[in-house]
Parts: sequence; structure tokens; C-alpha cells
Amino acid sequence: MKPSQRVVTRAVIPVAGLAARMGPISKAVPKSMFPLVDSRGRLRPLLHHACMEASAAGIDSVAIVVNPQQIDLLHRYFTAAGKESAAELPVNIDFISQPQPRGLGEALMLAEYFAAGEPLMMMLGDHAWVSDDRARPSAAQVVDAYVEHRGAAMIGMQVVSPETLPSVGAARGRLVKDRVYVCEDIVEKPSAEVARQRLASSDLGPEKYLAHNGIYIFSPEIFDCLRELSRAYRQASEELQLTSAQQLLLRRHPQDYFLTHVAGRCMDCGTPAGYAEAFDAIRQTPCRT
Repeated sequence: MKPSQRVVTRAVIPVAGLAARMGPISKAVPKSMFPLVDSRGRLRPLLHHACMEASAAGIDSVAIVVNPQQIDLLHRYFTAAGKESAAELPVNIDFISQPQPRGLGEALMLAEYFAAGEPLMMMLGDHAWVSDDRARPSAAQVVDAYVEHRGAAMIGMQVVSPETLPSVGAARGRLVKDRVYVCEDIVEKPSAEVARQRLASSDLGPEKYLAHNGIYIFSPEIFDCLRELSRAYRQASEELQLTSAQQLLLRRHPQDYFLTHVAGRCMDCGTPAGYAEAFDAIRQTPCRT
């Protein structure tokens, strides 16, 4: 790992969601523990793969935001996995309790103490990633871009077509370097019409849009944004949405809120189709270790 990449050494992975789209099995097995089989025939749960992705990006410490009823299960798993696969996992894996899932914004806010005033990577715990470059995993690409550009944020992105937009967060960017953009707008789950009006990035061509790929790096200021929003959300008894905090951070930093188009595939395992796609992709992708 390059010395410069030591700028980002901590990551938070939220997994406390209800996984309603994956029932009824998710009532008995946490979605984060759904198994994937790699090209060597090794069985690893989804969360293990996320931790491997973080470790390959130079992350030393991971905090998993989880329902307290699942902490014992995950602790037992990673205790056993650490004896067999320590080299592929972060050195430190801790747990943060989130009794009720009240949005990704709240999950991230719970990790402020863990972040310790440093830039923090956030990886969605129900995603899986396959890089086009075996030497540079998807999360490592986002870290590399952050190290080069710094700023308030560096968000991993993928290119999607209009039919995908209603299920993802999307953004418009102005290209400043190969695969790196200054963000100009963010919309959560836009319609195709809204995307055409607000999210067309000129270098991508028609009907192609930048969408979040589940890997984020934020400066510590994201916690100020979350606190500012949380007061209003608590009063309205609503979930604290990460997108709202991103939009506020973008308004504060219109010149240094960055996006990077990751070379690779991102799969949302929060749906049966996405999980099936990830199962097939991980099985066919040569292992890095």
C-alpha cells in the first residue's frame, strides 16, 4: 500500500437495515451473512467480502453498525474468520449498536467517535464490488482519488441507464481529470425526467448517468451536516437520510466535493436479483489473495 494512502485508515459499514426485500430468509439470517462463493471455492458472507475490500484499500479499522441482537453472531463469526483469514481482513473490527434503523445518516453519525476526527470511508454493507483492475480494488480507487484531491468528499460512482435511477442516488459532475468530477448536483432516486433535467454529465453521452456505488469518503465536516439535519428529523420523527447530509455538504463545498467513476461493477445485494448477480460475479472473478 502506498504511504500516501494512509490518509484513510478507518471505515464504517452499516448493516442494521431490516432487509425487507430479502424475506423471509432475512428474518432468520442477517443479510450481511448471506454467503458468496469465490473462484477458489471459499465460502465467505457478504460482510466478510466488504471487510476484505476495505482491507485491500488500506483500511486498518472497521466499525460495523449493527442491530444489537446481531452483535454476538457477527463477533463469533469474525473471531473464527480471524483465525483462518487474518491477512485478508482489517486488523481491528468493532461494532456499533443501532437498535432501530433510522436511515444511513444516523448510522454514519453513530460512527463519529470512531472516526476520531479523520477522513472516514463508508461502505454500504449490502453491496458487493468487482474491480476491472485486479491490482486496484474498487475501494482502493476511491481512496487513491481522495488522496490526490482531498476536499470535503470523494464519492465512488458507476454509470447507469435511466431504468436504474429510481433505486439509486445519482449526481451530476463536471469532469476535472480522468474519471474524477467536481459534483454539481445530487438527487436521491430520481425519475428519468428529473435526471434529464438535472443530472446529465456532458462527457457521458445521452441517457447515461453517474450513480453512487456504495463507497464514500467524507471529511469530518459531514458530522456537522448530520447534526444540523438531525434536529429537524427528530422533531418530524423521520429517518436521517445520508443524501440530505451530502446535499448540505455540497452546498458548503461546491468546489471540492468530488466524484470518481470507479472502474468496475457494483452490485446491490439488497434485492434477490442483485444478490444473484453478485453471487455469479464473485464466483467468476479471480481472487486477489
